[in-house]
Amino acid sequence: MRKNDLDELAAAEAFLQVVATRGFGRAAKALGRSASSVSRAVAELERSLGAQLLVRTTRRVHLTEAGTLYASHAEALLAASRVARDAVAELTGGVVRGRLRVTMPVSVGERLLGPHVPELRRRHPELQLEVDLSDRHQPLVQGGFDLAIRVGRLGDSSRRAQRLGRVPTRLVASPAFLAAHEGGPATPGDVERLPCLTVAPLPGPVEWPFYRGEERFGATVEGIVHTTSPTLAAQLAREGLGLLRIVAWVVREELARGDLVEVLPGWTCDDPRVGGLPVNVLYAQGAGVEPPLKSRVFVAFVQEVLARADVVSGPPPAAR
Repeated sequence: MRKNDLDELAAAEAFLQVVATRGFGRAAKALGRSASSVSRAVAELERSLGAQLLVRTTRRVHLTEAGTLYASHAEALLAASRVARDAVAELTGGVVRGRLRVTMPVSVGERLLGPHVPELRRRHPELQLEVDLSDRHQPLVQGGFDLAIRVGRLGDSSRRAQRLGRVPTRLVASPAFLAAHEGGPATPGDVERLPCLTVAPLPGPVEWPFYRGEERFGATVEGIVHTTSPTLAAQLAREGLGLLRIVAWVVREELARGDLVEVLPGWTCDDPRVGGLPVNVLYAQGAGVEPPLKSRVFVAFVQEVLARADVVSGPPPAAR
């Protein structure tokens, strides 16, 4: 391949996928290509730039200083390409079409949005939706995503973000658990002496804060079962294994059926000065760039689903 024959967009996409997945084999699988073709693309890119972008070892790859610098420009290059294609699609009739790649927490996809995807397809049959469910934050642009739904505080980012609302947190348990433990905790301090289920990125003790007016109590608990999956934790709580502190939408059906009940209703798990956990959407575009029609339509649909489910509070602020 001659230098002038390099397809830099394709090579940049391969390079960013290697960076995101930390390996040529995983990148090739994600791109639907062979590992050798991905390796050749990155090698040709390095030759074209006249700099080594990656240090390859037997187990993983590492970015060089030049690689780190090029990665940010490659992200902008791919984002600009997507914006251009989307702008042309909108110009040809304003029809929502093309591929939309979205990453979101597992519980959001399975418990909240999943049942409504057929309706989205009926409204926009030319939209191809790819949904990544992960409770670990996937890199937005490096992962090739158009949108990311995030629950919790956002880190600093130059990406365009939009607040969808806040979701309350609940302390719940099954009726069988409460019957077996003398009706359950009477105060937040009692929580520390009862079996608990914890959901967090890492195992170990966690603090469960409780609020009542100006009063705050931090209960330190270590789960008899720890998991990174809110859905699994809800299943275990339903089976009577322990107390669970969880975002409301994960257990809304169980609460409605009576399989789980709210514990310590006189207290709240959320700081009343703030409300529940923030729910945001991040766009691949920068703060000053208008997202394409397909992204705006999908976000509006998510807002509609959230409103129907009545699981978020507060009017969503405008995008920034």
